[in-house]
Amino acid sequence: VAEPVAEPVAEPVAEPEIKGKKKKKKKKAETTKAGDEPSAKESNKAIEAKTVVPQKPPPQQQSQPVAVPQWESLNVEGNQPQEDDWIVEKPKKRKQKPKVPKTIASAPVASNESVTLDAKKIGIIIGPKGATMKAIEEATGCKLDVNAPSRDEPTKGNKPQKATVILSGGDKQSMTKARKAINELADKGYCTLLQSDDFGETSITVHPRCLSEIVGPGGRTIQALQSALDVKLTIPPTDWKPNSIQLGKIKPAKVGIAGSKDNSKKAKAAIQFLLEWHHHEITHPGFVHELVHVPHEFYHSIIGVRGGEIKHIKGNFKVEVYMPNDDSLTEDVVVVGKRTNVEKAILYILTLMDRDAEQREQKYSDDNY
Repeated sequence: VAEPVAEPVAEPVAEPEIKGKKKKKKKKAETTKAGDEPSAKESNKAIEAKTVVPQKPPPQQQSQPVAVPQWESLNVEGNQPQEDDWIVEKPKKRKQKPKVPKTIASAPVASNESVTLDAKKIGIIIGPKGATMKAIEEATGCKLDVNAPSRDEPTKGNKPQKATVILSGGDKQSMTKARKAINELADKGYCTLLQSDDFGETSITVHPRCLSEIVGPGGRTIQALQSALDVKLTIPPTDWKPNSIQLGKIKPAKVGIAGSKDNSKKAKAAIQFLLEWHHHEITHPGFVHELVHVPHEFYHSIIGVRGGEIKHIKGNFKVEVYMPNDDSLTEDVVVVGKRTNVEKAILYILTLMDRDAEQREQKYSDDNY
């Protein structure tokens, strides 16, 4: 077997010195020196080899591996990671949480309530210069806003105009107090919320025909009682009409009296005296009453044709003449007024009876037959 012949080795030829090549050699030498230490990329590969462990995928659906920046993971070897280096972390199993419907927290809304009442009663709710409404707001802590129609606004048919009072800014208990106070003012003309501890309520039951006498012409009688005794009188509505035929039993009217306990008793006594004798010192100062016995057969002479004679007595002598009826306490005619006027009216009534008696005697005397 022929032995292999060694090829001659060519000796290295010296290259001409070039400045640029020397610089490259220097850079090469620096990289070789620094190459003794592992580079950042090599360290990353080593970490990848250590961290990535092949595992069998579970039967459930598994999320894909997520590439995470190296600066978010743990650097085992202590090298400073660079911004462009990435590693692959082991995918984590996510626990499936039960889905809970999201509830949107709504902002707390202030509860408002409204009270609807007759527009004519809105002045009582407001009070003089808004004093009553302010007192209710201070006592309950609620704010009152009044929405009332204008007086010139036309109404639909014969329905009365309605006004609304809106309550806001209070809890349920304060709203209830304010609502009760408004309803009492609209129905009775007063509310227990704004009264003192000595406040009391009472009532008196009367025939519906007596309501007009308690109110008086132009409301002067009821105003005098309320201002003098510092009470509030409530006149109930009634279907009774004086000039119409009433079928069945007439329902009595209940007049409410509210104020201090002492004044309420005085007001009740004053109303009773007023209904019995048609005057009181509070309502008719300086008035007196006198009783005149008039037999039933002379009623027509005092009343006159179509009430002409009794109208003449009232207007000429400035008195009031009350004929007895089923509800009267007396069977006599009651004349009320100033004392001198009452005396003159009684003389005239007696004269009317004497005149009627003379006419009867002449009509039925024997001389006329």
